Amino acid sequence: MSSNYLIIGNDQFMREKEVAKIRDKYLSSPEIDLNFSVHTPSDPEGIMDSLGTMPFISDKRVVVIKDIHEMSDEFAGTLAGYLGKPSETSVLVLVADKDLKKTKFYKQVSGMLEEIGAEKPDANTIKGWIRGFFKKEGVEITPGAVDLIVELKGDDTVGLRMELDKLLSFALGQRVEEEHVEQLVGRNVSETIFKLVDAVNSGNGDWVWRVISDLYAQNKRPLELIGYLGTYIRKIQTVKLLSSRGADNNLIASEIGTRSSYYVQRMVREAKRFSDDTVGKWTTALLKADTDIKTGKKNDHLAVEMVVSGLMGK
Repeated sequence: MSSNYLIIGNDQFMREKEVAKIRDKYLSSPEIDLNFSVHTPSDPEGIMDSLGTMPFISDKRVVVIKDIHEMSDEFAGTLAGYLGKPSETSVLVLVADKDLKKTKFYKQVSGMLEEIGAEKPDANTIKGWIRGFFKKEGVEITPGAVDLIVELKGDDTVGLRMELDKLLSFALGQRVEEEHVEQLVGRNVSETIFKLVDAVNSGNGDWVWRVISDLYAQNKRPLELIGYLGTYIRKIQTVKLLSSRGADNNLIASEIGTRSSYYVQRMVREAKRFSDDTVGKWTTALLKADTDIKTGKKNDHLAVEMVVSGLMGK
């Protein structure tokens, strides 16, 4: 098996997590400072120097290159040549988003590297991480609190870690419950999102911008707003499908990841207001806004303004 790696996928947190796993596989804590380096493609000479430097009091040196999908064609040729005859004492870790798969470089080197996916995890995986995080720290967290964290943060893995650290500091070794999550992760963000959807559906622009301003005042980022709306519309889609099949509220609650009967009842009522066509339009618009922000095609605040303005007209 190759001792050189390609971590590829569009989730930043997952990419960082896989880098850390590889680093810790080859280096102990005392060895990291002298034998671990992180680069970008803008420093080809530094990268090649690191790859050619013998490890210090260690069997291996780990060299990470982030955002490899942004490298020049010239450096791509240099790296491909290196991978044809790599150093036996260096571990090369390339980190890229999925755009790399469209390149000639990927086709050249994919067989020379161990490929590791880094896509967004599903809700059950995230819940497992949350439980594991608090278990490792010796802090109890209730099932309802776990569900609420996922409900509020969705698949924003980077934001999730920040919120877990915040909750851990607040807990002081004690039990984390739903009320703590609501207090720290969001001032009942679910309720605010309901208000935002109501405002959008009413076509009331003043109301929409008041709600969005409130979310920004809670330190919510534009990408998080897109994520909250995306999670909302996915749940609406699930509720509509299950309701059409005659599912009861208990089954619906299980499928959308909540224990709150009030929340389920409200989602069932909300789902009746959305036609299948409207759900499709919301899904398409939010996915485009998410992509535009992550690829830098649009400024994040502008992307939110455009998607909300567009949805008000649907």
